[in-house]
Amino acid sequence: RAKLCRCPAQPDVEEVVRDSAGRMVTWTGLGFARVRDGAGLTFRVDNVPYTMDYELLLRYEPESAEDWEAVVSVSSRVLPTSPRCGNLLPSEQMYRQSLPHSQRYVLLSRPFCFEPSTPYEVTMRLQRAGVTQRHPGAFILIDSLVLLPRVSELPGFHGAEAAARQEELERYQCLEVFHMAPPHPLAEACARLVCSVSALMHGGALPCQCDPQGSRSSECQVQGGQCECKPHVIGRRCDHCAPGSFGFGPLGCS
Repeated sequence: RAKLCRCPAQPDVEEVVRDSAGRMVTWTGLGFARVRDGAGLTFRVDNVPYTMDYELLLRYEPESAEDWEAVVSVSSRVLPTSPRCGNLLPSEQMYRQSLPHSQRYVLLSRPFCFEPSTPYEVTMRLQRAGVTQRHPGAFILIDSLVLLPRVSELPGFHGAEAAARQEELERYQCLEVFHMAPPHPLAEACARLVCSVSALMHGGALPCQCDPQGSRSSECQVQGGQCECKPHVIGRRCDHCAPGSFGFGPLGCS
């Protein structure tokens, strides 16, 4: 007589850590969130540098040839305080966004106004499209949610030179570089424009803040600010060990 196996249930959302050695990297960070059909994710947004409209871009990878969809809502428990977002309260009304299996990212159909010092939650329920029954064995991989600024609202994109800057951004597809994971290196013309956009949003250049123990120097990359890490150390600032390693210190991790 067979014994009843009380196996632990597989979670609706689990972290999938990927090893980049010997394979093409199609993700940011350590890997993906693997989400079951009908389950959801909540992204907390509390580090917006500048008050303006942002486009929401979702990076994902399907595990099958089925199309999915996301049911999205944006909410905040704090009322906006700036004139720019003051009349545009985050709507908790849900709307659907298609996630075609042939794509790896999608730009959500509406922007939202975000402001600094205000915590927001972007909630998504992820499910297979066009079906009513949820399948417990169907999953989708979610990489990241990206906030893309509407640069036309920035001071440097108003006035006489605004049209030329906007035309350059579009001609070289400077912002499209950030759609795919991981982003590709910027063309020289884009690097200059994107650095200008970042400086306008942050009130100047940001410090590298490379960790003195985990990084090889105090300098970082112009694009993204990535510091040069010691062996088995990760993070933009090189401040913690990679998965499977330990002993963070002056020699890196083991």
